[in-house]
Amino acid sequence: MKTLHFGELSVDKVIDGIERFPVLNAFPEIDLGIIEKNMDWIYPFYEPMSKMILLSMHSFLIRTPNLNILVDTCIGNDKRRVGQGPIYKKNESILSHWNNRNSKYLRNLESFGLTLESIDIVMCTHLHADHVGWNTRLENGVWVPTFPNAKYLFSSEELSSMQKESKSPYDEYTKLVYQDSILPIMESGQANIIDDSTDLGREINLIKTPGHSPGHYCVEINSKDRNGILTGDVLHNPIQVDCPSISTVFCDDKDLSNETRVKIVDELTDSNTVVLAAHFSGSTAGVINSKNNSRRFDLI
Repeated sequence: MKTLHFGELSVDKVIDGIERFPVLNAFPEIDLGIIEKNMDWIYPFYEPMSKMILLSMHSFLIRTPNLNILVDTCIGNDKRRVGQGPIYKKNESILSHWNNRNSKYLRNLESFGLTLESIDIVMCTHLHADHVGWNTRLENGVWVPTFPNAKYLFSSEELSSMQKESKSPYDEYTKLVYQDSILPIMESGQANIIDDSTDLGREINLIKTPGHSPGHYCVEINSKDRNGILTGDVLHNPIQVDCPSISTVFCDDKDLSNETRVKIVDELTDSNTVVLAAHFSGSTAGVINSKNNSRRFDLI
């Protein structure tokens, strides 16, 4: 993705990795005919021969005149991502790839001329494993905040839900994620708990978008010349712009997730708002356009 400019703000993508995932595992209720009729534009995000969707794992780096903001921190390195609980067993084919990873994420971030100390804010749209991994890094056998000077923004609903789930022996996977990627931030005093739509300063606003997870947030960028939205996991694959009532297997509340997605896709259609989703592959950034009584996602 090329650097995008929104007034005085810029947005870049910081890659952690690319995953391939069976489309029918991700979207158990999808009619593959929907994908086939959209093959003229869906190809950067889907492999028809293998029936795999491509999931990009990346952060978005927002730079303002005064702040460096990192939105979502991907999977992370050296994390223990195995288990016998239902979450792991249901998704072992992809989650096993996340165990003890060694990606070049930090090097990719530093290629933008930044140091770990120069990140001012880390915003986690939600607290799933692939959005909090680089919150921390392993240093002398101890998990420490990767960005020592940053405020980490966590949703209160999201945190409460995760803390409750992490205490259940039935859900050891959530416990692992909480202990290595969330708890060290809480203990360092760097966590800032948000419970409403939040203004991060000029041109940036956080909006509640629950469904995929209890306290999911999107990030809006509003400038005089160009608007954008970082949708987190409201959208996993662009096929959902044509069929927004299809949730993934990863969504916490299917009905609420669908409701949120339909509302956002309706608002974004033909608005020329730049959509920056957490997992869209290819050059990632695009706009939602209507065409012949359907909708498509056009990369820019």
